[in-house]
Amino acid sequence: MITNNLKNIGVFKDSCDGTIKSVFNVNNKIIEMSLLMNKDKMDVVCAPTHHFCNLKCKMCHLSDNRINKNMCPISKEYFIEALIKSLCLQEINSNNIKDSRRTKKKLLLISFMGVGEPLLNQKLILDVFKESNNIKKLLGYTDISFAIATMVPNISLLKDFIKMINANNIPLKIHFSMHTPIDENRFKLIPSSNASIEDILNELISYSLLSKNNAKIMNNYLKFHRNNLPIEIHYTLINGINDGKLELNKISNLLSKYVIPIKFIKFNPTKEMSISDNEEHWITTLKEKLFDFQIKTYSPPGKEVGSSCGEFTKHYYHKEIETEEEYNEFKNWEKLHKIDY
Repeated sequence: MITNNLKNIGVFKDSCDGTIKSVFNVNNKIIEMSLLMNKDKMDVVCAPTHHFCNLKCKMCHLSDNRINKNMCPISKEYFIEALIKSLCLQEINSNNIKDSRRTKKKLLLISFMGVGEPLLNQKLILDVFKESNNIKKLLGYTDISFAIATMVPNISLLKDFIKMINANNIPLKIHFSMHTPIDENRFKLIPSSNASIEDILNELISYSLLSKNNAKIMNNYLKFHRNNLPIEIHYTLINGINDGKLELNKISNLLSKYVIPIKFIKFNPTKEMSISDNEEHWITTLKEKLFDFQIKTYSPPGKEVGSSCGEFTKHYYHKEIETEEEYNEFKNWEKLHKIDY
């Protein structure tokens, strides 16, 4: 599982929360993974499914209309090698790799929430799951579970994915990146999705029921999560984009109908978009109408090293259009956060 195919071009550490990001180059393509340190009993790795993403979600820091790159799926071999190296110190003990692990935690959650859209590389998720026992043995984990964040490009991909998960008994949580409850607005904000909100939510409810009735899935899933709801909505409140009264009323009605948890994730501003000031009002309003378990807020870890939601190490993806000022910013950032182990 360990070869010389991947070149490690940087390991970076967040001084606030300890997140460690590892960046690899393989055939001039980038793989970056982030090991989060915000869980006491499990390692969480935020991992990509693609070397680049050109789906051009408007709130994503990776998207840039000036770049014309192909969205290339990551292979199982490169993914697993990057995963192992991300979880270990740089000097890996080839005779006993588990001795090189950064932590001694017994649980590993592989969260496909990095570069790319997971539903467009379902084969990778299945392949990595099939290697779970080998990964556990190699690294010394007792259990491995999975999660994805998806904007759902189309409903047939989601249906196919749900069938695959259930047929193979894969313990996996689906985080649906909604970001606005109004279809026509969502198609503008996330132009590569043509699925309606209600169609997606109906499929998620079906997935939740299937998972709850699958003991092989639930026995593993409950070791990693506080409840047996393997679905969640993600929403970033963006000033003037998705934070108005119309959106609030619509999301309240949808959550009352479908009873799915929603997590409000702190937005990382772009040049064109800013953080909404309406989060407190939204949370208060929704808590008056919904169950407490449905409402969460979340500030993603790894902000200093570009590991929080919608952020990446842009230098490695945007070199072709990087200005001298942006390059100097990267070099200053590199000095502050790059580590040698």
